[in-house]
Amino acid sequence: MGFFSKKVTYPELAADTQAAKQLNAIEGSLKELIGQISDPLEVIPADGHAYVFIGKPPKRFGMAMIDDGVHSLGAAAKENGIDQIQLLKINEKLREAYLQCQDAPRYTTSVAGRDLVITPSPQLAQEVSEITHSIYT
Repeated sequence: MGFFSKKVTYPELAADTQAAKQLNAIEGSLKELIGQISDPLEVIPADGHAYVFIGKPPKRFGMAMIDDGVHSLGAAAKENGIDQIQLLKINEKLREAYLQCQDAPRYTTSVAGRDLVITPSPQLAQEVSEITHSIYT
């Protein structure tokens, strides 16, 4: 690793953790997303679903929710009549929530041959849920 490298390594996610069990519950949909996206993925497990930051949060990122399928934030917003200005405000709130939880423990795991960052933060999951509730309901 070079002196100016920004690559961060996290400890491996233990298979017996609640976060690992939550990931196993959505593994099929997670593999679907992995097959569609080549950008880095950071998964925030929640009960029965997960939120995924796509790209490089907090600066440039997209968002998806995974449950029995993959639901991109942009597509869901469009389906629910959320205009571009409202979506930008939602993205800014997501950025702020991410920054507030920047010190949350992070782990890594491999799914379908891809290394993923896993952030098992109930606080971040709750904040993302509250911010995106109007879109994913």
